[in-house]
Amino acid sequence: MMEKHEDAGRNTLSYGNHWPQSSRDDFVLHALDCSAIVAVTDTKGRILSVNSRFEEISGYSRHELIGNDHRMLRSGQHDRKFFRNMYRTIASGHVWHGEICNRRRDGSFYWVDTTIVPHVSENGKVTSYVAIRFDISSRKQAEHHLKSSRQKLQKAVNTDFLTKISNRLHFSHTLRRVLRTSTASHICLALLDVDTFKTINDTSGHDSGDRLLRKVAEKLQSFQSEHCFIARIGGDEFAILMTGSMPSAFEAILEDILARMRFSFRSRTINHACTVSIGHVCVPLADAREKSLLKCADLALYAAKTSGKNRIRGYHPVMEEKQDLAARLRRRVQTGLRNQSISVFYQPIFSLNMPGRISFEALLHWDHPQHKVLSPQYFPEIFGDPRLALALNTFVTHQVMKDMRRLHEQNISFERIAINVMSSDHEGTEVFRKIASCAEEMGVPLDALALEVTENIFARPHHKQIEDELDTLHRKGVQISLDDFGTGFASLTHLKTITFDYVKINRAFVAGLERHGTDAAIIRGVIDIVHSLGRKVVAEGIDNATQVRALLEMECDFVQGDFLCEAVPVIDIPAALEKIRCKALL
Repeated sequence: MMEKHEDAGRNTLSYGNHWPQSSRDDFVLHALDCSAIVAVTDTKGRILSVNSRFEEISGYSRHELIGNDHRMLRSGQHDRKFFRNMYRTIASGHVWHGEICNRRRDGSFYWVDTTIVPHVSENGKVTSYVAIRFDISSRKQAEHHLKSSRQKLQKAVNTDFLTKISNRLHFSHTLRRVLRTSTASHICLALLDVDTFKTINDTSGHDSGDRLLRKVAEKLQSFQSEHCFIARIGGDEFAILMTGSMPSAFEAILEDILARMRFSFRSRTINHACTVSIGHVCVPLADAREKSLLKCADLALYAAKTSGKNRIRGYHPVMEEKQDLAARLRRRVQTGLRNQSISVFYQPIFSLNMPGRISFEALLHWDHPQHKVLSPQYFPEIFGDPRLALALNTFVTHQVMKDMRRLHEQNISFERIAINVMSSDHEGTEVFRKIASCAEEMGVPLDALALEVTENIFARPHHKQIEDELDTLHRKGVQISLDDFGTGFASLTHLKTITFDYVKINRAFVAGLERHGTDAAIIRGVIDIVHSLGRKVVAEGIDNATQVRALLEMECDFVQGDFLCEAVPVIDIPAALEKIRCKALL
């Protein structure tokens, strides 16, 4: 049985030996003709023979092809180098393989996977070429679509959906590429912030804010060039990346941008005067580092915004020192809250009309070498941090409630305790709700509480909600005092539109009471206006008895200051009041 199988195998393997050569060649040619596009050319490129599939794919008839140069099929998609390499290969008698794009008779393109086999005579000379091709147009079309899709996806990934300019991701990649490959001598990174964006976005809605950002992006895009890259990197912040050999040219471009960004923008029924702030850093490219550039430009932008906005600021090492100092200061305050080196002191507020009536202002007391009172006046970098300002405000509110309950238990009589509400808290109205809920939780009557607010909060985007919350607290018995009146935040319009019980004249006017007739005239005018509205006036920062007498003559209602009584901890209030009685101030 084994022998039969071996014989069968030998018969199968030797079958080809019994196939006549001519028949075998004819069959191979037939199979090739059915599956491939075949052409024969001479060494000069003239077409000698084509099969039917060649006619089908090219659109030419056999009659039109035979005798013509094969260059009639060129599509123009390949350069001279491509064909030079191909000819060099086949002319040397070697097989060439590659992909070629040809042009049909109707002008359309088609792609073929091509193998060109040189026919070499016995004397080693190439006499003709056989080109065997397979149609790969569908594959190439799929590759084209895939490449196009990838390009579209890449563009989408790198484009800001709102403004249609480059986004933060594209900016990051571009910055790294420039740092790695640019041959320029200098690099400049500028960050731009839209000064009026938040106001427009919050007062007129997100649609208006989006329109503003698109308009800014459109104006910025006109500066885009080979050496100037523009991107929106988040919110209302844009990046401008420039390279070149003349740093002065960077500043000139930024000045042009600043000027172009001053325009009028209409949202709903309001016209806004739009401006931007720009911070930039310029360094030799060899010294540039990604993180350092971003940090320095951000510091310069912060300086531009805090120094009045609508301006350009270049980076200076002092800015970094200031930031480090502010960071250390904030850490000290956070530590002070934890270890109780920050506490609440109380300064009496005296009535000039009714001796014996006394209130207190709650002040944050800090173990600091220069300023014992922790306030925005001395530490703007602390109160400019919304989280820290909120933490301080929450701390003061809870401590005041506890101390009010303690004073009531000790039968110490007082009218009210005033709490300063930090400006950073006014981004929302939650702080006012917390005050009411804390008082209710601790059983403290709201009519024993006053809130001191600066009028700048009423220029903020959420001022209407803030006014509503203050009105609610006022109806529940909380008194409202307009603090720092006359320092630039206040306006006479606010006296007409805002609910308040007291106006507090800033200590700067009180200090000039004796020296400048102007200050005295202003104080007298404020007192007369506020009294005509049925409200009261408090003068703070009293330094001497002469000021007290002058304010008494002007019919000022209340006074406070270190001359009368310094701020003291709650435990020392009874002794302080006794000392005041001895001075006949109560």
